[in-house]
Amino acid sequence: MGSSLPADFAADLAALHDGVRVLGGMVAEGMASAMTGLETRDGDRLRAVVAGDAEVNERHREERERGLAVLATQHPTGRQLNEVFGLMLMASELERMGDHAKSCARYALPLIELSSRPRLETILRMGRYVEEQLRDILEAVTVNDHRRGQDIAARDDRIDRIYHRVFDDMVETMREQPEWAYPATNLIFIAHNLERIADRVTNIAEDLVFLATGRMDELG
Repeated sequence: MGSSLPADFAADLAALHDGVRVLGGMVAEGMASAMTGLETRDGDRLRAVVAGDAEVNERHREERERGLAVLATQHPTGRQLNEVFGLMLMASELERMGDHAKSCARYALPLIELSSRPRLETILRMGRYVEEQLRDILEAVTVNDHRRGQDIAARDDRIDRIYHRVFDDMVETMREQPEWAYPATNLIFIAHNLERIADRVTNIAEDLVFLATGRMDELG
């Protein structure tokens, strides 16, 4: 931020940075809990993810209002304006990721009651990769490293490949074992929500580039 910023604006901006980091941590934990709950058949964990989305939404509301207050009271311009807008965009992307994590948990809940279900190795690996990308982009935001953000966004192709693998495997499972149509469909929806989280990681990388350069570059 730099010592040249007015003290009150610097404090407001630091609080906005901190709020986005906290929001990101909440979303990352929710996504990880959804996948753990699926793997271990932990219904309480999955229901906690669904219920916890309200807290994510409230935190997002607080950060959006904080950002609007900064714009209204500090009247930032130039790079400072880019930084406030960039952080507000990131907060919105994180809130939507929280929605996707909640959807993963909701689609997982019926599966834990089933006596049998398709194998989970591929979708669990996909979940680990998505969580890794999410935590990495949050760290890049913390240190304001837009080049690292670009590198993280480039890893999205791996997530897309695994998503298509899950989709193809589940379609094949439904064809060979029609009785598994319901769990296979739910797993496709879980994979789709994971893929959407990864897409939003790329969006945050674009926001990070905007924050650093003022350019809206397409990284997807």
